[in-house]
Amino acid sequence: MTGPGFRIGATAALAVLGLLASSPARAETQFLLGGGGMLMPDYPGSDDYEVLPVPALRFDWSSDGAAAPATGYSGHLGLVDAHVSFPEGIDVGIARLSTPSRHFTLRLGGGYRFGRDESENQALDGLGDIGGQGLARISIGSEPANPRGIGTRFGLKYETDVTNETGADTFSLYIGNTFALSPSTTLNLTGSATWADADYMQSYFGVSGLQASRSRYGRYDAGAGVADVGLDARLNYAFTDHWLLFGSVGYSRLTGDAADSPIVDKEGSPDQFRATTGFAYRF
Repeated sequence: MTGPGFRIGATAALAVLGLLASSPARAETQFLLGGGGMLMPDYPGSDDYEVLPVPALRFDWSSDGAAAPATGYSGHLGLVDAHVSFPEGIDVGIARLSTPSRHFTLRLGGGYRFGRDESENQALDGLGDIGGQGLARISIGSEPANPRGIGTRFGLKYETDVTNETGADTFSLYIGNTFALSPSTTLNLTGSATWADADYMQSYFGVSGLQASRSRYGRYDAGAGVADVGLDARLNYAFTDHWLLFGSVGYSRLTGDAADSPIVDKEGSPDQFRATTGFAYRF
């Protein structure tokens, strides 16, 4: 899982695009195009759900020079790989340490975090809108070196709002494992937790004095802390050499000041569910 309080855009991208393909271990270029649908809360912390179309668009490239060594260790400083997807954004590997079975990769990137519209739900009346945010990110992760990505993955990601809509910083930790159920089917299970600063928590879960005067809520100050923990299960089935069927289910539990927010505690729920399904064509 990817973002605190079930960040809509990042979660959609991870749920759909993340299961479509694993990052190649050898030099390879891959492009995927498709789409599907997603069931999700209509705002972070809501207990009302909506179904939205989700595009699946991803381009992956990896360098020969960053392949795993046959024995020992190898290091690579420079362009390692690149992943471009919608709506998640772009991530570029700039350094890698490899063993015969694993990669440890440092990546830089950017993306977009969806905002929140007051019109999405009556529970948001008087709270105003939160605009979408451009993000800069840095991450470090470890993944299996085998071509299908079978095995354990883990990592840490930092994101910051560079458009100053919220000025928020978040740190996300994840660990997961990809299982080969058959030559054409993989299952990925991932657990995650996200820490968010006070700017993020107040933007999405707080109630300012002005908002309190315009809404049904009293003032509520949301401080920094662990915003959510979650678990996702993702299934990817390649029923031809090019066509893929994907599906996922996920659960997030809002915690701390996010869970205690009146828009969650009184009008919504700290339990957040989601599901996706769709098709993609691999070029």
